[in-house]
Amino acid sequence: MHTPRKKVLIISYYFPPSGGPGVQRVLKFVKYLREFGWEPVVLTVSDADYPVRDDSLFAEIPAGVRVYRSRILEPYRLYRMLTGRKRDESVDIATVGMNEHERKKISERLSEWLRACFFVPDARVLWLPFAIRLGRKIIREEKIDILLSSAPPYTTHLIGLKLHRCSGLPWVADFRDSWIGWVSAPQWRPGASRAIEKKMERAVLAEADRVLTVSNGVKEDLLSRQPELDDARWRLLLNGFDAADFADVKLKTKPDKLTITYLGSLYGSRNPDSLLQAVELLQESGDASVNKITFRFVGRISAPIIERIKSSPAAAMFELVPYVPHEESVSYLLASDVLLLIIDDTPASRGILTGKLFEYIGAGKPILALAPDGEAASLILQHKLGWVAPPNDVQKIKQTLLTITEAGTDSGGNQLNEAMRKQFERKEQTRQLAAIMDELHAARGRVPA
Repeated sequence: MHTPRKKVLIISYYFPPSGGPGVQRVLKFVKYLREFGWEPVVLTVSDADYPVRDDSLFAEIPAGVRVYRSRILEPYRLYRMLTGRKRDESVDIATVGMNEHERKKISERLSEWLRACFFVPDARVLWLPFAIRLGRKIIREEKIDILLSSAPPYTTHLIGLKLHRCSGLPWVADFRDSWIGWVSAPQWRPGASRAIEKKMERAVLAEADRVLTVSNGVKEDLLSRQPELDDARWRLLLNGFDAADFADVKLKTKPDKLTITYLGSLYGSRNPDSLLQAVELLQESGDASVNKITFRFVGRISAPIIERIKSSPAAAMFELVPYVPHEESVSYLLASDVLLLIIDDTPASRGILTGKLFEYIGAGKPILALAPDGEAASLILQHKLGWVAPPNDVQKIKQTLLTITEAGTDSGGNQLNEAMRKQFERKEQTRQLAAIMDELHAARGRVPA
């Protein structure tokens, strides 16, 4: 006899038509959960102000999956009106990539102050009342068994918390990033606003039945503020890649040179300036190896970084490709010899295991990581996936580029065996998530009514 699937309500701001890295983790959970006995039901937003759109991702949602969309008030639209920015401009890139002159504008300073003071925990907080109202209806009508919220934005965890309290359902809080002071969160708030945010963070960590993190660094950062909450509820569930994304991909045309590709956004402290300096030094020294390389940057790049690249003596070596849909981005990865990873040298960044790293692993290409000592660098070195150089060490980067050019296009793929690759696949991680939810569901069934 067929056993009906248990139902999980997944709360996520980032869901198709959202593009970018934030959507991939939840989307792949939704894609594979049915294979492990769970029916995903999604609560997301309608008419959202996404940094990028990728309508092609709709095709990855399995037929029949129920996706509910609630209203949201997006303050970034007001921000554009206040600051005179274009309607379609990505606010995250625009604000982090501002130069000092732009930061001193009264309109920018006022907007940032308003965000820090009143939009706690983040700019999506005005989604909260609409999502809770719809969420309660979904729980009742769909007969939901478990709640799963994925952040950032951290408002999703507040929605999960409220629905958990009013329904009594088990709740899993999934952290793709840490929270207070993390690279994706405001670095400054006035005292009262920060106190409210700390109370929110503590409530989520204290009341979730399971807390998932994508890296040990994220867990350590969260627990640095709440050490007494270090208990058996925590689980490590890495990011990964979907093997299906790399099948039957039509490759992009590859330059007739050793092609080093970066995929993703570049802004603020995540920038290629040290790489540029290293390439410029190679040019100045007259080293012929510099003529063997083409760098491709595929994704969103802030204006100051674009200006820096275009003004460089090495500008001809760099090809800038605007954001492309996910399927097309995979074709760029596969049409490369080496894949470039840039992680800025900050304490928080050392605990990052970005989803991009696992996409690179999925592509099977060697990785050049400009990264500090930390989890990403350790994983690359441990599994012999490529080369690591400190992100601000221009001389080391220069020497590493020479090493890569000596190896040429025969540098080979990363050397993970099949068993090791499998642990980084989204399907395997979804299996692990299903096991965590099975455990919670079974425990709830043992509690007397």
